[in-house]
Amino acid sequence: MTRSAPSLRALAATLAHTSAAALVVLGVSALLAAGATFAIGGARDARDDTLRAAVAATAPSQRDLSDGMRGSISPRPGSVTHGLDPETASAWGATFDRLTAIGETMPPEVAAITGDPRAVVRLDRAKAVPVDGARAPDTELILSFDPALAGLVTVVEGTLPGPIAPGEPIPIALTETVAEQFGWPLGQVRNVQYSAGARELVLVGLLEARDPDAGEWDHAAVALQASEVDNFERPPTFIGVGYADAASVGSVAELAAASRVEFWFPVHPERLQADAAERTAEGLHRFSSTVNELPVLMNVGSVFPVTVTPAGTTAGVISQTLPLLGTLTALLGVAASGVALAGAAVLVLAVRAIVTRRRPLLALVAARGASDGARAGFLAVDAALPAVLGSVLGVGAGSVVLGEAPAPGAVFAGIAVVVIAAVAAALTGALLVRTRMRVDDRARTRSRLRTALEGGAVLVAGGLVAILLTTPASARSGTSPLAIVVPAALVALGCLLALRLTPLALRGAEALGRRRRGLVPLLGPARAGRDPSAGAVPVLALIAGIAVAVLGAGLHATVTDGIRDAARSQVGADVRVDARYLGAELALAAAQTEGIAASALVSDDDDVELEFPDGDGRITVYAVDPEAFRAAAADGVPVPPDGTDPIRALVSRTVADRLDGAGIELAGTAIETAQVVPDDSPFGRANSWIAIPLDAAEQLRLKVTPSAFVARVEPDADAAEVRGRLAALFDGIGTARTPQDVVADRVDAPAVRSLVAALTVAVVAAGVLTVLGALLALSLAAPARGRLFALLRALGSPARREYALVVWELAPALLLAVPIGAVVGVALVPLVTAGVELTTFTGGSAAPAVSLGLAASGLVVAALVAVVAVAVLAAAAIARIPGATRAVRTVDEEG
Repeated sequence: MTRSAPSLRALAATLAHTSAAALVVLGVSALLAAGATFAIGGARDARDDTLRAAVAATAPSQRDLSDGMRGSISPRPGSVTHGLDPETASAWGATFDRLTAIGETMPPEVAAITGDPRAVVRLDRAKAVPVDGARAPDTELILSFDPALAGLVTVVEGTLPGPIAPGEPIPIALTETVAEQFGWPLGQVRNVQYSAGARELVLVGLLEARDPDAGEWDHAAVALQASEVDNFERPPTFIGVGYADAASVGSVAELAAASRVEFWFPVHPERLQADAAERTAEGLHRFSSTVNELPVLMNVGSVFPVTVTPAGTTAGVISQTLPLLGTLTALLGVAASGVALAGAAVLVLAVRAIVTRRRPLLALVAARGASDGARAGFLAVDAALPAVLGSVLGVGAGSVVLGEAPAPGAVFAGIAVVVIAAVAAALTGALLVRTRMRVDDRARTRSRLRTALEGGAVLVAGGLVAILLTTPASARSGTSPLAIVVPAALVALGCLLALRLTPLALRGAEALGRRRRGLVPLLGPARAGRDPSAGAVPVLALIAGIAVAVLGAGLHATVTDGIRDAARSQVGADVRVDARYLGAELALAAAQTEGIAASALVSDDDDVELEFPDGDGRITVYAVDPEAFRAAAADGVPVPPDGTDPIRALVSRTVADRLDGAGIELAGTAIETAQVVPDDSPFGRANSWIAIPLDAAEQLRLKVTPSAFVARVEPDADAAEVRGRLAALFDGIGTARTPQDVVADRVDAPAVRSLVAALTVAVVAAGVLTVLGALLALSLAAPARGRLFALLRALGSPARREYALVVWELAPALLLAVPIGAVVGVALVPLVTAGVELTTFTGGSAAPAVSLGLAASGLVVAALVAVVAVAVLAAAAIARIPGATRAVRTVDEEG
């Protein structure tokens, strides 16, 4: 004990002296912690953006938590005004009191994404006929009492509707567009007939929406623009919404039987958080199944509590997006895993500088009786102190830049950095002192242990790959965790392979060097083989960078090609129109649109019962004219055969799998399966479907109606222009699109953009780590290099040869890393695509074909290698400068 006390005091005094090596550990720790903080924050933002975009893509009237019932509100004041003017609050206050109370029953996750309740009373649709007999379009009006109207509109002409006076026409306002469609001038009085009696309405104001994209207008549906109903040979009917004074809703209490109360809690997609997605979906389901009551006026003086269960599609959209979030998380993890491994290796190399500097002291205190535990503990503290400070600075700086509190994942990453630094210092120090050998001697004497460890690593990696490839997709719930682990394992194996091949390459170089003149061909390979483990870190980082670059290019090509194939399969032609109504005249007009070479109609019956082995089910039957469809559809699109007996049909994979070999029978007629095709089809969006010729549908007496129009454009026509003409023709009743439109939308989706950004950042990070590892490796070799250069100069060797010797220290291993990294990246593309569900990106029903994207990956790898080469050459130039060599030597040998 007495002998070890001075040793402990010596160690403590040494720890109090901050060295340049400790500053290097601090800087590397800060860099890794900050990088992890940004990566975690970026991954969270990517997941959030993906979820928010999916929910925002649904209409507000669908995603909001809404409900409605027959009747009107019971006009009474509430406990507070709820932001309404006094007159409106006196009628609507009690209703909003109750809606607020219903909102208070929401789970916290639901309350966090919803806004204050909204409510309106709408009267039934009724024809509005001018009382003076003036000619006017056929119009049907939905009269609405909206307490929030004043905040939603700007008065263009006239005034907002005022209070309803007994015996006087009800003053109303219309949006300018609806008034024009209705042919309703200001001041004109029209009569409307309700089940509870007739009323007269007078138009007093023309309105304009302040924000046409506000969710309230989607709930009103036809407030900004009236819908147009095609009456074939007769003039069309226009249906729109008009607005009366919300404070006067009690004045039409006798029309309660012809009224409907609608309310909703707006869902704000921008408030959604992917980390809480599952809890939010569960909370939405729980809230929608909770029974609440709302007082409703059924007749004058008759108010009854009505059960309400506000619900929307948000929960379903979240649940449908969860697989995409899982796949995105896995791919982001794939991009990060190899880089994280390289970062850990760089940190270990930085810690090694501290341990090397302490080597004389370690030998001294060991000779004076300090225990292995004491030496390891002090080395761990020596490395952990700068690592702690660096991690705190890195996490703190990253959080400040992101403008948020440190995420739990970032804190964990900071702790991991400290643990790696401490453990690496303790183990490296213990080995240095116990063996009492130089690092290169120790490496040679432990070849058996190294071989065993490397063999074990190969077996583990091979086992992981085998499990990933042999696990059926049906046995996995989406993405396999192995898809994240395997890339890091293969990168590590690539590094081991490079280090194993480097000595062989160096021996070959030495053999050639003996037959050449000069010292560099002989000394260069010899110096490169002195401490191959020092070069392992830049090699590992470079392999990770190249592998991620090749993998990223392959994933991007696979996803992009998959999106293109799925879009082509789903659109099925150069241009496609899906419409609610597709009559003969409209179809003829579409077929005669300029630029169309051939066209066909797709008809369907989406309510056909089919007997399956496991019970009855319902499918969609598509019917087309085979000849017309063959002329209009894209090449390779299957066409149902015609003129066969029995009837032959194309069958979707979902239907075929459920049939499990059983036959199809419709209306007592057996139908033969001509071909089983993927669920994605040019016929429609159903998953369970069959497609038959149109004459076969007539033979089976199916109620098929036209639902889609597909067309092939002229060779010299622009599909986008044709799409624009069809969009104008089907305005309000259909949507026109081309495969290019679908591809553009999906490629620009947040998930795809985030994946490309993550892979790009991973490649850049790997390049930075490669350069940093090279600098640290050159720094560790500085003392020996300085002694060698001094000897060479004493022998009269020119200084210009020193640069080549410095380059030799890392160049062989780095050159081997380039092809090995490329091979690892190419191997990872099919492995990763087998472990993740890429259909969530492509929008198709089948996994996309693997595409390596070699052209793109070649350009990225070339750029990465060029940057790293320039940086390493620059570092070598700095390392050969005598002053720099002495400075680095001082860093490593001080103390």
